[in-house]
Amino acid sequence: MRVLIVAHPLSAAAIRRHLRSAAVHELIEGYADGRRACSEIVARARPDVVLVDEMGAPLSALARVREIRTTVPNAKVVLLADRMAPEWLAEASAAGVHAAVAKQLRAASLGMLVREVAAGNVFHAFSPTAAKPASNHPDLTDRELEILRLVAAGASNSAIGAQLWVTEPTVKFHLSNVYRKLNVANRTQASHYAYVHGLLAIPPPTGAGPADRPVSVAA
Repeated sequence: MRVLIVAHPLSAAAIRRHLRSAAVHELIEGYADGRRACSEIVARARPDVVLVDEMGAPLSALARVREIRTTVPNAKVVLLADRMAPEWLAEASAAGVHAAVAKQLRAASLGMLVREVAAGNVFHAFSPTAAKPASNHPDLTDRELEILRLVAAGASNSAIGAQLWVTEPTVKFHLSNVYRKLNVANRTQASHYAYVHGLLAIPPPTGAGPADRPVSVAA
């Protein structure tokens, strides 16, 4: 089992110590800086499990999770969460995490969780392989589907309007139709629905910045 850490540089060393004390098998030396794109580092490391620290920056953490799922779709993703609020966990699940664990967890428990996730013994309901294709939901118009995908990517209404060259009230109108057709109440539930039912168009990975440290495999 190969484990890669995606975290703020100040946190990476502490996370590594926790995993080593728990005897996680093959801990990849180096780490990916969670504050910027990590696709190149992740592709080179070829991890079985990626441990993503929330870093006090949830949008960055979600962006890293989506990159990882696109770059190494067979890898398992574990989120080290600053908080365990249901709405935040729903967003993380919609982004593709296989498990989320509070940072207050003991080191031994963290290592056990990582091993169990890698072994496929942790159930989650967000696997893309179980998702239905977008064509299975013909009720959404092309514009509504486009807006749903942008919402699931974390874009605000104003950002969506600017990208699609429409007014913010127009975005809200389409989004209200999306909520009604999907029978959901808010953006989080809509994003969750989109992920579970395969309504997301996953973009190709963007270029990644250089690693803070070269990634290699510990002997």
